[in-house]
This record gives sequence, structure tokens and C-alpha cells, in this order.
Amino acid sequence: MKKLSAALLACSLLASGLAHAENAAVSKSVVHYSCQQGKKLKVTYGFNKQKLPVYASAYMNGKTRYMPINLNVSDNVDTVFGDENNFKLSTSYMDRKNHRKNAVMVTSPGQEIIFKSCRPVR
Repeated sequence: MKKLSAALLACSLLASGLAHAENAAVSKSVVHYSCQQGKKLKVTYGFNKQKLPVYASAYMNGKTRYMPINLNVSDNVDTVFGDENNFKLSTSYMDRKNHRKNAVMVTSPGQEIIFKSCRPVR
């Protein structure tokens, strides 16, 4: 009985921890973009309670790509999601207020530009 209780307690703690991690981005927003060469891009952004982005997610090359914010290269001028070894979405400084106004560019893991001059569709 004690082993069962311990196992149930461990499972409930794990579940509450996962639920907390999932709520780190408390709000989501989807932005549709029109890019060069007639390409279209749909990006879902996650924002924390401070209205700052924590991730970007987009369907590219046959899969949904999750790109966490890259705090090593993001600053008050540029915001970058992902890194040079994965898909990377770059834009000017982004927060919850201006995320539907910024143009974006997406590069592949091989540093090939796959979406260029993407402007939000209004």
C-alpha cells in the first residue's frame, strides 16, 4: 500500500510539474505572413505574463517546427527564435504589442533563406 501511495504521489507531482511547464507561455497568437515568391507562412507565438515572446512555431518542410527564443542573440533591437543549427526565425524587437507589425525571415539549418521579406497579412 505504501508503494502504491508513493507511486501515486510521484505521478501527481510529475503531472503538476508538466502542467506548470506548459503554462509558461500563458497566451498564444497566430500571425499569417505573405513572403517573397508568393510563399505563405503561419506562425504561432507564445508570450509570457510580461508580454514577451518565449517561442515561435511554424509548419515548414513537412513538419511543425518549434523554435524557442534565443536569448543569446536577442536584444532590444532584434528578436531571434531557434539557432543556426536548426530553423531560425528573425525579426526586429518583438513583444505582444507589436508582433503583428514586424516582418520576419526564416532560415533552414543549412543557413538557406526559406522565407524572406515576410509581411503580416492584415
